[in-house]
Amino acid sequence: MAATRSSESGKSPQTSGSLFPQPKVRGKKKRVSKKNKSAWRKHSDIKDIEDFLDDQRLQLRTGGLVADKADDSLFYVDKQNDNELEAPVAKKRKKELKPLKIDQIIAGETTVKPVTGHAPPMGSGKVRRKEVKAKELEKKTGYISKERRKKLKLNSVQAGLKKPQPVREYYDLWGNETEEKNTEKEEDEYYAQVTGKTRVNVPVLTQIHARKPSVLPKVEVIHPGGSYNPTFEEHQELLQQAVCTESKKLKAEKKLERQARLPPKREWATRKDKLKELTEGLLDEEEDEEEGEEQEGEEQEGEQSIPKATIRAEDKKSRQKRRKEKEQREQEQQKTAEKTKKVQEHEVNRLKTIKKEINALEKKKEERQKKRADIRAQNADKPKRLSRRKYEEPFPEFKLSEELVGTLREFKPEGSVLKDRFKSLQRRNILETRVKAKRQKKYKKKYVEKKQYKEISINA
Repeated sequence: MAATRSSESGKSPQTSGSLFPQPKVRGKKKRVSKKNKSAWRKHSDIKDIEDFLDDQRLQLRTGGLVADKADDSLFYVDKQNDNELEAPVAKKRKKELKPLKIDQIIAGETTVKPVTGHAPPMGSGKVRRKEVKAKELEKKTGYISKERRKKLKLNSVQAGLKKPQPVREYYDLWGNETEEKNTEKEEDEYYAQVTGKTRVNVPVLTQIHARKPSVLPKVEVIHPGGSYNPTFEEHQELLQQAVCTESKKLKAEKKLERQARLPPKREWATRKDKLKELTEGLLDEEEDEEEGEEQEGEEQEGEQSIPKATIRAEDKKSRQKRRKEKEQREQEQQKTAEKTKKVQEHEVNRLKTIKKEINALEKKKEERQKKRADIRAQNADKPKRLSRRKYEEPFPEFKLSEELVGTLREFKPEGSVLKDRFKSLQRRNILETRVKAKRQKKYKKKYVEKKQYKEISINA
């Protein structure tokens, strides 16, 4: 009945219950992209490779790879008789009857020799050994360890590890330059004594106080005639300086005007002079060209008429001639070599004259160096040319005799501090001379309509 029911329902008896599980039907193989390394790892089966690698690692841990080993280490030939292998049970029995290892140790005599001498003192072991080592070190080198110092209650200075700190002397901030140099040396010594280290020797050229760009002072005191209440003579001196600078400027301007001025009317070029200048050399060149063309034509005709010379057998060099030329060349070379040798031998004999020449050259060098040193000393207080523009001294600041006031309250200052500092930097060769950059004009963009664009807009 069960069979009929199952047939009626359309299901086979194998698939109806869990007692008869249906075998898994293999479907289509899953298609996966393997363009990335992560996709390879995810979708590729590498179990057999991993098993092989695990086996190799195990072999390396337990005596090395089997493939690298020799056959003698892996296999051996069993040469025992069959009679010996008849009773394996008896052998096992013999092993079981053997005494234990502990019993063997207790029963047997030890090979260790007994300790001779006095009994070890109290506090033996690691601590005692450390103390002994510390004492030995102290005797040899004089160094006392930290633990030993604690026991003896000694300071690092008392133990001789550190030197006592030196007492620093009073430092005068507004002292002279010589005193400052001495204090610097003392500071270095103090630093070395306290820290036990020496400072790096910095090159002299890198130090700011060693190489000054100019001899001039940082802040120059103005002329006494520029004060709020100067004497008459000092004020007049300052005014005279201002007049001199102004007159120099005017002279330079006049010179430029003279150079740029047009020549007088009588020296102007007329129309005839202009025509002459324009036509100068034209006629002569035409005549020269005609003559040149005629000469070229004649030369070409002459070249065509003259046949080329052929090389004759008589003109060829014979072996004898070549040999003679070679001998002549060798003789000339030998002569030049002998001549150079003679010159060298002669120079050895004229050592005194050579020494005199060298001394004369050295004297000339010394003289040049002295001249250069003198020029440097003269130009020490002058500004150097660090850019394409020369340094121009600023116009002296002064007050007219009518503008002078007796009190500081009513006094009005001239110039600006910022400009003064800027000029001082230029004068002392710290900044190059420069001029304020002019702003360039930015013209508006012109909008131009093209012809094609116009046509499109009209049609639209």
